[in-house]
Amino acid sequence: MIYYDYKRFCTDVQLLSVQCKPFEADTILAVARGGMSLGHALSMALDIRNLHSIRVESYDGDAQREKVSILSHCDLSCSRHVLIVDDIVDSGKTLMTLLPMLRLQNPLCEFKVATLFTKPSALMQPDFSLHEATDWIDFFWERDFLKKGSL
Repeated sequence: MIYYDYKRFCTDVQLLSVQCKPFEADTILAVARGGMSLGHALSMALDIRNLHSIRVESYDGDAQREKVSILSHCDLSCSRHVLIVDDIVDSGKTLMTLLPMLRLQNPLCEFKVATLFTKPSALMQPDFSLHEATDWIDFFWERDFLKKGSL
């Protein structure tokens, strides 16, 4: 297991924002919950105020579900360049489910995906990513805010 700390996150947000900047996104769509911290940080780094989230579930704890569930919707009618952000592309099932739905609902939008980590074996790769995932990643937002004694 790899512990991903806040200091590394801060550095990575700056590096990822440099990669994403040429896309000129007008909207960031964070995949809840893993992409929420990154979505907020990138919205600040790229100065994009139009920040949305969508709840997609593909894991229960550390067990991957058979089926991906999209449990919310967002209004992207005023958007044209949407940057979808998540912490990791693992199997790629989340993107394989989410992107076709978003494209169908928003045919005038261009979508690109940014993540901190990706697995080379994923069914779909992000457009922007920093690290290859070779082990289970324990993100600081998954550990550091737990009540003491629940680790």
